[in-house]
Amino acid sequence: MTFRELLRQNPFLRLLLPLVCGVILSDIVSIPQILNWILVLFGLLGVVLFALSEKLRKSYSLRSLFGLFIFILCFGFGNIRYNDIQSQMYLPISKSKIILKGRVLDTPAEKGRSFAFVLDVQSIKVSDKWQNVLGKTMIYLQKDTKARELGIGDLLVLKTELQRVKNAGNPHEFDYASYLKTQHILYSAYADSLSWKQIGNASDFSIKVMASKWRDHLLSIYRRNGMQNESFDILAALTLGYKTGMDPEIKRTWGDAGAMHVLAVSGLHVGIIYMIMNYLIRFLARFKYGRYLQGILLLLTLWTYALLTGMSPSVMRSATMFSFIVIGKALKRDGSIYNSLAISAFFLLLIDPFLLFTVGFQFSYLAVVSIVFFQPQFDKLLYIGNPILKKLWQLTTVSLAAQIGTFPLAVYYFHQFPSYFLLSGYVVITMAGILIYLSALLLILSPIGILSEGLGWILRNLVEGMNFLIVKIQALPGSVIRELSLSQYQLLFTYFLLFSLIALLSFKRKKAVYAFVVILIGIQLPITIRIFQIPKNEMLVFNSKGHSVIGFVEGSKGLFLVDGKMSSEISDRIIQPFVLKENINKISFDTLRPIDIKLVGKDVVAIIGKRDNNLEKILKLIQPDYIILRLGGLQSKKMITKEFPNCKMILDASIYSGDRKKYLSKENEGETNLFDVQNNGAYFCVLSTVN
Repeated sequence: MTFRELLRQNPFLRLLLPLVCGVILSDIVSIPQILNWILVLFGLLGVVLFALSEKLRKSYSLRSLFGLFIFILCFGFGNIRYNDIQSQMYLPISKSKIILKGRVLDTPAEKGRSFAFVLDVQSIKVSDKWQNVLGKTMIYLQKDTKARELGIGDLLVLKTELQRVKNAGNPHEFDYASYLKTQHILYSAYADSLSWKQIGNASDFSIKVMASKWRDHLLSIYRRNGMQNESFDILAALTLGYKTGMDPEIKRTWGDAGAMHVLAVSGLHVGIIYMIMNYLIRFLARFKYGRYLQGILLLLTLWTYALLTGMSPSVMRSATMFSFIVIGKALKRDGSIYNSLAISAFFLLLIDPFLLFTVGFQFSYLAVVSIVFFQPQFDKLLYIGNPILKKLWQLTTVSLAAQIGTFPLAVYYFHQFPSYFLLSGYVVITMAGILIYLSALLLILSPIGILSEGLGWILRNLVEGMNFLIVKIQALPGSVIRELSLSQYQLLFTYFLLFSLIALLSFKRKKAVYAFVVILIGIQLPITIRIFQIPKNEMLVFNSKGHSVIGFVEGSKGLFLVDGKMSSEISDRIIQPFVLKENINKISFDTLRPIDIKLVGKDVVAIIGKRDNNLEKILKLIQPDYIILRLGGLQSKKMITKEFPNCKMILDASIYSGDRKKYLSKENEGETNLFDVQNNGAYFCVLSTVN
């Protein structure tokens, strides 16, 4: 099969690829909307010309031109949809407090000192006039009883200050702002107990509100039938996608064992329901209109499950993907699952192009495509007559195929790889189907006390047994390979390498061999270049609120100065990603002293943590090039500015809020030699080296 034949057999790939290209380009650069409409009209005009002219349609030499018109049309649509959705995210903000009115979009999540949820903003009061708007914002409410009782669909009025969500600016730290943008959220706001009130309940009909109430009712049935603590958390997450309040230790254990994806209801669960239901009603296909009835029942099952899980985005996405597969089979147009997948992806990205940048979307489609392509190849390697062993072998090949497509993403996002994913897969995938259908049976029989209690006892013991096995797998030596890292360049070339391997196996052309070799060389280029680079001395002042974290890097060696309050959570979130991405393999830590002096190459760095009477003499003696002020060191700013006007001054994130108000003013914003980490993000510079 050639690539052209692949596109001919799967025509929606011709539409999906340019749409994806348009969305990606719009995310990188801003393209004027008028230019996008010109592209769409030009592409549409070309397609219409081919549709009306029989001569053009039959011309073999002009087929490429028709393909170009299709590409331009879909490419332009990708740009337009991206810009349309992005324009709906913006809300009018001001430096003073404003009044918002909107509805709660999700169940408030309990944080340390607040309840957090997404608010669908309906109107904003500007200059004593209500202005209708479209947009979302993250809301953090002071923790109290009335905030705890809020639910999806409740109408609120808040007096607060909208702020644009921004990252701390630490290199390679989790990009929280980009993550929220994929959820169509650009802002956040905080309100204390006196600054908001509830003015309406979820009285208006809403499918999402109804789905949420159904899920809450089902969770209450679990609790009534003996599900508590770990067993409740695991069963609620596995069957209904409810993870609010889940013990972080459960997440860590299941993640290390390679089974965390089972606790995030998504394509796996929808796929299990689809396969089992399809198997149970396969007899309908024997009747005249049986395949249509079979399709309707499958669609009802998939979307009922989507409702029961609270219509989470991952389940909605997976249900849509399998719905197109069901429709294709019902219409006897199931010649290629790739085409059904392309249709569903095209449809989803037209609705929301930002899905392309979500981890769930990427994992779902890469896993399914990888399974569809590789699993049959693996399955043919070994013939097994025993039906039980055959099912075990198929489960093995499915897990292997899924890992081939998703392991680069797993390394890129999570920096680890579970060694025993096959072993945990045998446990959780087998148990997931049993638990989902036993849970459904429990929900149906819940009015019958003795039966529901018996099913509850069975479910509880099955969940506890499964968790016991997962804990044992996680405790095995080398259960997880940590500290793995891929840059965006390496991730991209890893998938190029994978695609070239697929092309080599499928098309068996010399070009595929050449592409494979070129990509293999390309993936090694950054490592080769790094070998010949002269190591640089670099200084980094991290932005970690309330803490001091200062790094000095020379080549592959890194020294990190931290305050005594540094927690492992902050280290994992800030230092570890930087170490992995920058390929630092020799790490040392030291505790900051009230006054620290570091000589790096020809540069002198003074780190001041308190006011000291001898500080001026010390600084005049060492003549620093950089001064980092931390904790109470800001009290010496006036003296430093006067005596050392040419010295670069950096304010770190640990400085007391009282000192900031007292010793910083608006005039400081114009100082070129002053850098405030809290306002501007982490500070990075290259220091001089000793010749």
